[in-house]
Amino acid sequence: MFESIVLLCIKRFKGERTVSGIFNMLTGKRSSQTMQDAKAYQLDHMFGVFPELERRKLDNAIDQMAGREEVVVNEEGFPNLTDKGTDHLQTQRASSSAYFQGMQWHEVLPAFISRLNLLIQASSNKEAGIQSYVAIVDQPGAQAWVKKVFGTFQDKLPRLNQSLYEELVRLLSNHDPVQAELFTHRLTGGGWIGLTVDQLKEKYRLSREDILLGLRHTYYYLFQQAKKDKEAYPVLHLCTRGLQSSHLVTASAGKTYQLIEQGLSLEEIVTVRRLKKSTIQDHIVEAALVTPDFDVSPFLSAEQVEEINQKAMDLNTQRLKHIHQDLGGVYDYFEIRLALAHGRSTAQRERKPSP
Repeated sequence: MFESIVLLCIKRFKGERTVSGIFNMLTGKRSSQTMQDAKAYQLDHMFGVFPELERRKLDNAIDQMAGREEVVVNEEGFPNLTDKGTDHLQTQRASSSAYFQGMQWHEVLPAFISRLNLLIQASSNKEAGIQSYVAIVDQPGAQAWVKKVFGTFQDKLPRLNQSLYEELVRLLSNHDPVQAELFTHRLTGGGWIGLTVDQLKEKYRLSREDILLGLRHTYYYLFQQAKKDKEAYPVLHLCTRGLQSSHLVTASAGKTYQLIEQGLSLEEIVTVRRLKKSTIQDHIVEAALVTPDFDVSPFLSAEQVEEINQKAMDLNTQRLKHIHQDLGGVYDYFEIRLALAHGRSTAQRERKPSP
């Protein structure tokens, strides 16, 4: 699974991003460049899905792919797929990662994971009459949430426990069987102690990366199914309450956006915020990426946005240097980034089906 995701990133990047770009994408680096890459190369779903990834593991994986002649890395450090790599990617099961929606949910998924695991442990122990135990989740927010659930459903806990069991059985029976088993083996409660990642590695003969990604993918699956069908999965839906998708605008970028809304120019914002011009420009690009109907007219005309995006399409590239050179240096890098961000955001809105 890990290798297929890396191959997918390399394919989508088309030899235009280094290994660092892949690492930043999968670990969810909060930068305007990484966010723009996610949208420009249609990797939104993979943004931030593997926060535990170690850089050396990624480097080793690409070295192994290169050794199998599935990937070539040029002198500048840009990896690209070979025909052999493309063939290998096509043999992978798309269903094994079909539920990743990183850009939308990666920030709130950890809270769902903590709530669900602790609720399973607490409710199972309650059912088994186990009163003294060490909570597997030590996060105060998750512990307070479970205590609130117990207080609210104190007379209906057996029913809640049974419903949660039935919901999980129903969903996991329709999920990737290996991933479903990894998930169940990790659960703790009712006198059972879940297996460690190392124990799962030994049991299933999978890499640590595949174990972690398989578990994470299952949580994405459960989260999304519960979010969209409250009636079918009431307890799992309860675990998602208050967890809303992130717009991914950092607090600092949000302050810059407020000043833009007030009509301040780029230079005025630099003065007010006492930040570098390049930092403010990063904020503007970030806002254009994630804010619906962001107005770029203070910085670029509609014709200029169209010209830049058309050039990117003609060249079939997102590399700013190539677009900048082919346009004769008329636009600076900030203007190109902003135009591409606006173009990508607009295209995504237009692709959404009407309600």
